[in-house]
This record gives sequence, structure tokens and C-alpha cells, in this order.
Amino acid sequence: MRNQQLLQCLLIVSTFLFPFNSQGQLQKIPSMDVSQGFKAVEDEALKHSIAYPLLKMLTDEIGPRLTGSPSDSMAQQWALQEMRSIGLSNVHGEEWQLERGWRRGYARAQLVIPFHLDLAVASYGWSGSTPNGGAEADVVLVDSTSLEFEALEHSASWTGKILLLTPKDPEHFNLFKSMSELPAFLAAAASAHAIAIINGDPRPGILLPHTGPIGLPFHRTDLVVLDMASEQRDLITRTLRLGKAGRVKIEVQNEFTPGTIPSRNIVGEIPGSDYPEQVVVLGAHLDSWDLGTGAVDDGFGVAAVLGSAKAILSAGVKPKRTIRFILFTGEEQGLLGSHAYLKQHQAEVHNFVCAVVLDWGSGPITRFPLAGHDEFATPMQELFRSSKALASVTTSPGYLTFTDAYSFTLAGIPGIAPLQDSPNYTMVGHSAADTLDKVNESTLNQDTAMMASMAIWIADYPIRIGSVWSPEQTSQSLQEQRRSLQLLGLWPF
Repeated sequence: MRNQQLLQCLLIVSTFLFPFNSQGQLQKIPSMDVSQGFKAVEDEALKHSIAYPLLKMLTDEIGPRLTGSPSDSMAQQWALQEMRSIGLSNVHGEEWQLERGWRRGYARAQLVIPFHLDLAVASYGWSGSTPNGGAEADVVLVDSTSLEFEALEHSASWTGKILLLTPKDPEHFNLFKSMSELPAFLAAAASAHAIAIINGDPRPGILLPHTGPIGLPFHRTDLVVLDMASEQRDLITRTLRLGKAGRVKIEVQNEFTPGTIPSRNIVGEIPGSDYPEQVVVLGAHLDSWDLGTGAVDDGFGVAAVLGSAKAILSAGVKPKRTIRFILFTGEEQGLLGSHAYLKQHQAEVHNFVCAVVLDWGSGPITRFPLAGHDEFATPMQELFRSSKALASVTTSPGYLTFTDAYSFTLAGIPGIAPLQDSPNYTMVGHSAADTLDKVNESTLNQDTAMMASMAIWIADYPIRIGSVWSPEQTSQSLQEQRRSLQLLGLWPF
């Protein structure tokens, strides 16, 4: 049961792995001898990496980087400065607008019936506050397998209550369906004058609440929406299912900005020598949630991307195709920054070879899902055979959704999100445990070397590998996921 719930929760943390078949046969691609340039880049990344010092600066000096916050702006300025210091070309920020900014205040809760117990809680992003002085209310269970039905049948009884969302039958819980119904459910709960929502996040924790979005795409609510440590959530659920009363006191204060607020994607390049118009993207997301310092999600990726840029430049390698390094913002609110970037660069889409985006924890890279673009399989397997560091890495035809790579996939561009062996990712991500001590420096350096190697290999390949699919081809490739994407309002075709 818990394993099934954990698999579903990966959507929120950043990802689901789905297989699908590509549109046609593999191209016949000429083999490529390993160049001295490739070896120099790998050696530079492993022996003289700047990735870990950069990660330490980002997490221990700037700290949490909630999209639209002052720390978000500080991180953007830091990234601009580091890209220029590394020596990248065309370093700049590309602005996009967030519908509304939000700032976390505090959240306190205590079980008062059947006994007194301090509760570990955290607000979901872009959720509201209690009146000054807080509120105390009875808790009622709401079946999260059918929020639409619950709102229609039971909302009249929600006045003055705290609603605890939990599946009556966990075997039939569908996270996509629950998330798609959540915004309308919250509106019904607010109209019924419910006091607050305790959402049933399936991620594990040792008295560790998580945070996250209240719906995809981006949503906000004036209603209090909390996550609670799973052990305490289960305790209250057992109490109520035995027919006993449960009563909780809460006090929550958050703050919304009065209007739209700007954020920026940060971009730098190494121009291509032969085909500068063809672009290989290396990316990560600069923003984080604000309970921890975002070392794992996704400071690790940010450091690897910047470290890759430094390794390529320090090795003196001049790629044939342009390598563009992008640090997106707004990923945690629903891939907002990467969607905005592709909208701004729509005229350039046909020139994107691929986008390799690292956002799967802090473990070693083990696999490259190719987003259905099997034309990458042979070239990448050649790369793996050429390096001892990459000898155990594989490819697969699937893809990781709900990372910024997925924005490129939806646009028909090969969006490749490397899969990492990060067993604690779901527990650490979006929580106070997401801190620098969870990152192993050696692993970061190895992953940085893989990202740098991947970028230069694709950029220097004898022919262009990736093809950009039409909307019709992309739609066909995503048919297995169509229903889930439609439920979330994310089906673009």
C-alpha cells in the first residue's frame, strides 16, 4: 500500500516514469570516435569541479528560493554573476510574470481531543491564513478518492470544521484525479465556511511535514491548507474511524502579494563553432520550496549545470553546436518558468536538439529516459562505452514528467531528464530535511562530469541527432498519458 502511494506521490515531488514508443525507426548514424576534447571535459569535471562550492553558496548563503520571493531574486543575481565568472557568453535573465506572490508566515497546530499533542504541520504554497488568534474545530474525514462527490454530498456539514483528506479505499486512490478535483473542492470548502484542510500527502516522514502546490496548473486559495506529519495524520484518522471525536487548534499566517510579480530564467551559452543555430540545452531549476534550503531539489542540478559549463570552458573545448545553460524558476509551481521560456522562444523551437534537465534528487545518474526519441539510443550508448565513469549507465524509451524537461517534451523537443538513484528523495524533497548535508560531493562531481560529457558529445556528434516532432506526432506519443494530463488540465493538443 505504502509503495503504491509513494509511486503516486512522485508526481508532486517532480516525476513519474512512463514508457512509450517512438515515432518510427532508429536513424542510421555514423559512429563517432572519442575525441581528446571529450576526455578533457570529463577529466576537468572530475578533478577540478566547482559544483559543490557553488551548491554550498546557493544553499547555505542564499537559502530557500521560493518563486517570486526576495531570495528568488537574490538567487537569480547570484546565477548571473556565476555564469559571467565562469566565462559563458550571452548571459542574461528572461523575465516572466507570476500571477501572485506568496510568503510563508507560520503554522501551529495542536490536537486537543482526545488528548493534547503538538502537531507537526506546514502550509501548502499559495494557501491562506486563519483569523488572528487562530481557530479550534472538530475534524471530519473526507474521502480523497472522490472529492467532487464529497463536495456535492457533504459540504453542507463542513461549516466550522477542519477537513482531513484521506482515501477511504487506498487501492482506488488516483493522485491525478485528486489533484484535478482539489481546486473546485477547495472552493466548495471555502463557500461552506470550513476552517481548514489537512491534505493527505502520501510521502513518508519521521514527523516531517512537506509542502507543495495545491493544484496543477498553478492555483491559490484563501483557505488554510496544511500538510501534517503522516504518523500524526494516521493517528487522527484512526481515532475518527473508531467513532471518537477529534478536535484540533490551529493558527496559520501567510501573506499574498497584491498583484503579479516578476521572476526570471537565467541563461548563458557556449556558442557553437559550426552550427551555432542548433542548440543543446543543459538545465535545472533554480527555485525551491521554503521549508529547507533546496540542496537536493534542485540545488544539486543547478550546481551540476554550472559545474558542467565550467568544465567545458576550462578544458578549452569549442563545441560544434551551441550549448545553452538554463536555470529555470517557477518549476515548483507547475513548470511555469520553462513553459514561459518555450513560449518566448517559439520561433526557435525547430533549432533545439534536446534539453537535458537534472532534477531527480542527489544520487548518481543511472539511466537516461529518452522521451521516446530512440534516435539518441545509439549515440548515447557509444558515449557510455567510451567512459569508465559511464559504463553502468543505460537508456530507456520512457520519460520523466513534471520536470522542466517535460515542458520541452510537450513542445515536441526531446526532453531528457536523467534518472538518479535517490532512494530518500520523496522523504527529503519539499521538507525541512532538504539541506546540504544530504549531498555527497563525490556523487555531485560524477553527475556533473556525466552532464558535461553528455552535452559535448551531443553538440559534437557528426550529424544532428534529435528531431522536433509536430504537435500531431507529440500528441500520438503521449496517448498513454492523455487521460492523466487531461484531468490536470495540462493536455495542450
